[in-house]
Amino acid sequence: MYMPIDDSAMLCWLKQQVRVLEAWREELACRSEIEVAMVTRLERHYAWLTDEISRLDPPRRAA
Repeated sequence: MYMPIDDSAMLCWLKQQVRVLEAWREELACRSEIEVAMVTRLERHYAWLTDEISRLDPPRRAA
């Protein structure tokens, strides 16, 4: 089943995922033992996702 998703709804969902990753990052930073591999994967995914959002949602120019 295909559910149409408009670009603004998709971008809103992706930006929410960035906030989830940021919360996860903060939670990992509070742990007494740092899991370097997990932090590395999280940072790589965060960088990829934010780059994709920037590509999909370029800044609007003022009129």
